[in-house]
Amino acid sequence: MKTIIITGMSGAGKSQAIQILEDLGYFCVDNIPPQLIVTFINLCQQSATEIEKIALVTDVRGDVFLEGKDTPLAEYKATREDLTLIFLDARDEVLVSRYQETRRNHPLTHFASNLIEAIQAERKSLEHFREIADEVIDTSDIKVRELKEQLIKLVELDRDQSKPKVKIYSFGFKYASPMGADFVFDVRFLPNPFYKQELRNLTGEDQAVRDYVMSFREAEVFYQKLWDLIEFVIPQFAKVSKNTVEIAIGCTGGQHRSVTFACLLNKALKEKGYETTLKHRDIKRNRLDH
Repeated sequence: MKTIIITGMSGAGKSQAIQILEDLGYFCVDNIPPQLIVTFINLCQQSATEIEKIALVTDVRGDVFLEGKDTPLAEYKATREDLTLIFLDARDEVLVSRYQETRRNHPLTHFASNLIEAIQAERKSLEHFREIADEVIDTSDIKVRELKEQLIKLVELDRDQSKPKVKIYSFGFKYASPMGADFVFDVRFLPNPFYKQELRNLTGEDQAVRDYVMSFREAEVFYQKLWDLIEFVIPQFAKVSKNTVEIAIGCTGGQHRSVTFACLLNKALKEKGYETTLKHRDIKRNRLDH
């Protein structure tokens, strides 16, 4: 079980890091005391549900970095080749600026007279973790996208796995338009298989329906234009750290035309190496009231 532990200075980007790892498929837990990490990892290994990779964040919240509390983790780390400790750091003036912008309190505010003293006290508390870290990332001058790229490189993921996940679903406009999709495409301009008696009770998952829908030149032209757009635009989302893209394709009832295009698009994206999910929202609706 691959294990990533994220620690470091408050305000250095630990929350962003754990979100990035979660999007990359890690089972994530934030704000876990260091003295509980070994116990938690053991529980995951004994779980009936197979967990292949986990990511944990630990820091000074809750006053857990008392003297000697990090020793069990340090000893455990020495025995685990599949455990990576990543320390996020930033210059003091950058941390001060970030706290001033967010107006949040530093975890050690109550133990120091001002923010600078709190940061310095935290840095001293984390000295040992910084020393034993496998990697130290200074986030002072980098953006979230650059942090993501560094984390992907550090955890040795295949670059293709950093592609956005794509959710595709078909729907029927007569049952309401979808909410929250990044793209909504309307294929009601194409001839409707519903009016072909032999196709009425079939769906776009059946080859006969697909052959009928795609037999029209307009369908071929539209699909090619649709694919050109999707193939271009989805990789652009990765550049702005958007990890999931939702595409909805609608026809009148959500049984024939929209299902056909959703299936074709899903197949093409999978062949390009994208992780996709496909759902036909209205495929089982009663069609008698069409």
